[in-house]
Amino acid sequence: MASHLPNLASMWTPAKVETRRVELDLSGSGQGSCVVTQVICDDIAICNAANLTDWDANSVQVELCEFCRVPGCSSGGRVAIRRVSDRVLLIPDFATMVEKGDQSEEWAPPRWMVKRGVLALSRAQWDLIQASSANALIFDLIKHASVGDLLRIFHFQAPRVFLPDYLQPLMAKWELITCTNGHNSENDLRHLKRLFSDPAHFDGFEICNPRPDSYTVSVFLDLPSDAEWLVFSSEIEPAIRLSDELYFRPIP
Repeated sequence: MASHLPNLASMWTPAKVETRRVELDLSGSGQGSCVVTQVICDDIAICNAANLTDWDANSVQVELCEFCRVPGCSSGGRVAIRRVSDRVLLIPDFATMVEKGDQSEEWAPPRWMVKRGVLALSRAQWDLIQASSANALIFDLIKHASVGDLLRIFHFQAPRVFLPDYLQPLMAKWELITCTNGHNSENDLRHLKRLFSDPAHFDGFEICNPRPDSYTVSVFLDLPSDAEWLVFSSEIEPAIRLSDELYFRPIP
């Protein structure tokens, strides 16, 4: 029996979100003591100083320098914040990383996202975070996700053995795919290749639920041990799987 591939990241829907105030000793950077508000999801700190974070920025640094807590002092720890239906997504800042090219590591996602995946929050969970920081946007003002954002998330969640660099979808290693469990593997692969083309090829998307009589198509890779990668529903126009709760269908 095949096992699910340990993707680099899959979507993370936390069961518990809370904030806590912590007093830090920043005397080493000449600041003395400082009280910060941390955001904790399932016992993992996803933002180490919410009250010092510039939530209104295009690229939000949620992992501030551990030494001084000054935005921009350290590299990485960056997210973009997007709204999809009734969810708030914290995603890698794909657009800036693509723009910066060789300097993309300066804008890389936080360490917890690499391990746990894109963060999907309910409106109530976001409201809790928003209340902890004066400049965090209210839900209705958060930018809507684009079809490019969702496709980039799909690339980010692809197995790294198949797509070593999630910013370079054209570099996918198609030779590793042996088959799918769909009705027609050739058609499945043709559709999958479209999803790894330029995101600009699509005009938009719709959030949807797979038909009750469909199932999730798995892709199998030629690896030492059998493993499967869940990709989309078994419909003529497949619904792309980002998580068990979130599917979308690109509009050509």
